Amino acid sequence: MRPIEHVLGYARLGYAVLPLLPGEKRPHPRLVPHGLKEASRDPATLEAWWRACPECGVGILAPEGVLVLDVDQGEAWEALRRDFPELEAAPRQRTPKEGRHVFLRLPEGVKLSASVRALEGVDLRGMGRAYVVAAPTRLKDGRGYEWEVPLVRPEELPLVPQPLLLKLLPPPPPPPRSVWTPEGGTSPKRLQALLQAYAAQVARTPEGQRHNTLIRYAVAAGGLLPHGLDPREAEEALVAAAMSAGLPEAEARAAARWGLEVGASRPLVLEPSPKPPEPRTYRARVYARMRRWA
Repeated sequence: MRPIEHVLGYARLGYAVLPLLPGEKRPHPRLVPHGLKEASRDPATLEAWWRACPECGVGILAPEGVLVLDVDQGEAWEALRRDFPELEAAPRQRTPKEGRHVFLRLPEGVKLSASVRALEGVDLRGMGRAYVVAAPTRLKDGRGYEWEVPLVRPEELPLVPQPLLLKLLPPPPPPPRSVWTPEGGTSPKRLQALLQAYAAQVARTPEGQRHNTLIRYAVAAGGLLPHGLDPREAEEALVAAAMSAGLPEAEARAAARWGLEVGASRPLVLEPSPKPPEPRTYRARVYARMRRWA
């Protein structure tokens, strides 16, 4: 099969493609001077590129909802599939170093950073932000890329296994120790105070961090649901906070619901509320007693 037939096949499946310098992994500077920003699914554009350079390698830029695990070596792949056997059925290709490119679908509303390296020997690609080299590309030494499990359309990809996804997300923050209520423990007043503290953090998140911050605190709030926090109340508080930070409602709601659902399976360990310090002076102690009696 000619390279252009592979290229057009990727485009028909829903993946943008860009030409790479023959024998290399970097975009062809003359054909795509702006790199992956020019990746295309347009057949006429693709045919023009490969007419101009039939020996070009192929780069695939997976869309936003598709995560590609770029496993750099065979040892890392063996460890990954041992820990997550579901990955065996996912579309994947073998790389020249015996690593793997594994294609997976993210849950709706979940986004990851391509700069995160939470697993040894694994980089995060795809998601509309980082391309991978694809078959039938061959490097200068003759080694190439080959599909072990054929690629399918983005919507047909298997979901990222939840235990794996939790490793790729930042951990939920610990409950803020500054939140104190006289009742302590898991009283409704304390749960509400914790929820409002999480929502306040979401509301003040700067642009560029809003989505993942919302997920992080939604997972934390989900850990309060087994203690009695109302899930609907939690969702509305987090969505309102995310919208005030600038996220669209649909995106905020999808992310909040997913985070709450995940967090509910991981109850937070709530330490006893710390007691406020005793007033140092006699007058302060009298005023403190008066406030408690009021």
